[in-house]
Amino acid sequence: MPVKYITVEPRSDLFAPATRAFGDIAVVGKGGIGTDKSPAKDFSSPDEAAKAYPGGTTKLAVKAEVGKNTIVVPLAVSSVPPGTVLRIGAEADEEERTVTKVAAAAAPPNASELTLDQVLKRDHEAQASVRQRGTELERAIGIAFRQSPPPTKVWGVQVDFDTPQWAEAFRDEVAKLDVQIVTLANTPLNDGNRPAVEELAKHVAGPQGDGKERIGVAMLDRALTAEQAVRLNQQPVKNERMFLVAHKSDDDVAAAAAGVIAGQRPHISMLLKPISISMPDTFSESDIDKFVDGRINWITRPVLIPGGALYLGEGLTADSSGNKAYVDTVRTLDDVNFRIKASLIQGIGNLRVSRVGLRSVQTLVESVLSPLVLQEVIEDFSVVIPLLTLFDRDESTLTPAERQQIKEARSSRVVPMSVVVVYAGAIHRLTIGLVFTG
Repeated sequence: MPVKYITVEPRSDLFAPATRAFGDIAVVGKGGIGTDKSPAKDFSSPDEAAKAYPGGTTKLAVKAEVGKNTIVVPLAVSSVPPGTVLRIGAEADEEERTVTKVAAAAAPPNASELTLDQVLKRDHEAQASVRQRGTELERAIGIAFRQSPPPTKVWGVQVDFDTPQWAEAFRDEVAKLDVQIVTLANTPLNDGNRPAVEELAKHVAGPQGDGKERIGVAMLDRALTAEQAVRLNQQPVKNERMFLVAHKSDDDVAAAAAGVIAGQRPHISMLLKPISISMPDTFSESDIDKFVDGRINWITRPVLIPGGALYLGEGLTADSSGNKAYVDTVRTLDDVNFRIKASLIQGIGNLRVSRVGLRSVQTLVESVLSPLVLQEVIEDFSVVIPLLTLFDRDESTLTPAERQQIKEARSSRVVPMSVVVVYAGAIHRLTIGLVFTG
């Protein structure tokens, strides 16, 4: 019997799959008074955001008198929300006040009367300068970065100040970004802001393309009772990709919660994660029970944790079906999905619909998921490629129908594959269609 020799040539096919941070954030909101919409900008520090979104300016419509706590500006009521900080006057005469109430002015037409937190100490003539200190968008980005650990990158998407087009901002700007968390700047969920929050929910629940799966974070209006807050969790907001937070703070808690989520690995639960905001009061046990039933998270100050800091009380999604009850489940499966697809990229154009090709695909997926089992991110997994079972059998044992199945797969170059992931005691199935084109 002749002896045959083969030569093995070792070759290293170096490939680094795409990686990403635990979560990049997109914040959609208003800039300065009277500003127009602008393209998305990315920031790695709050100082950059403060320079990009400076406060707007206007002028006094009528003279503001010393000792009074109201001023009149030529702006619509909706243009100056309570909480806006204004600098009235110029240089030595400048006074800083916070707007506490806004109403339509008796005169001139189309003007607003702003109630201030303190009386004025000086007279200010009509046409005196009124400058806005900080903007909703800049403050939201700043509080997201203030969390520990902070997010790596935050994007700002500025909408028109007077007539914000939320759906347009999501469609034209946010959809293009590589972000995993989306929120609205200083837009609490209430009857007035419900259309904007619904646009956020529709956006995160809609198809964004491979690797762009995302969640939305929204805060409830602090003036609502627990019953009123729960009633607002209705479709389309009520879905597994929304994270709702109840609070008793004047800060932008939605942006803060988004920063907390972005700073943690996807499989880390949000339960008792610290959040950096100012909130003197906490909720009663009765309120918390209602929030749990309504799939709303809350902020708490646990007695058993020293230091008196504030923490997220839960990590619930807004969906009550129980399909994905916690936001870490949604994020982990999104992350697994991303890792698998990023790894399979290297096989495009190189693998064939054959036993060797499909075995290579299976090996690539196993190389992604096995480390996650060792790190205890997921508990178990399995990769199922039905066509590979046919390739593994002796060809003489295949039935005519099975041969036809192989023939059709080679002709169409489409091979179905499913990945079963066991996470947090539940089985999740990822269905992937392998398309061998080109």
